[in-house]
Amino acid sequence: MARYDAAVLRTLGRDPRFRSAQEVHVLVAAALSGPGRPPSLSTVYRTLRRLADERVLDTVQSPDGERLYRLCGSDIRHHHLVCRVCGRVEEVPEPGELTPVVERVGRVSGFGSVDYSFELFGVCPACERK
Repeated sequence: MARYDAAVLRTLGRDPRFRSAQEVHVLVAAALSGPGRPPSLSTVYRTLRRLADERVLDTVQSPDGERLYRLCGSDIRHHHLVCRVCGRVEEVPEPGELTPVVERVGRVSGFGSVDYSFELFGVCPACERK
């Protein structure tokens, strides 16, 4: 485990919402205040990217294009429905219809190892009632 993995995982484990790298950086730095140096923002970015590549973290791209991270809650392929107001997240199982489409696009285009993400954003029932 890399030097700041545990601090990043503890930080993300406290809240089920997706967080930006900047938010994680602030929270990790606050948690590690005291002797020693907190990680730089670039170190947090590298740690988040590596943990996401290892499928320890889930990622989504926010509507404004920022990559967001959270501790992964499932070992099976899934997608996320994220509330644009409060950040609440619902895991959505892979519907099964996407994989054949992606495979067909790969074959037709000649691309190999095609992967995809399917991200849904909306307003949760609690925020809709407000």
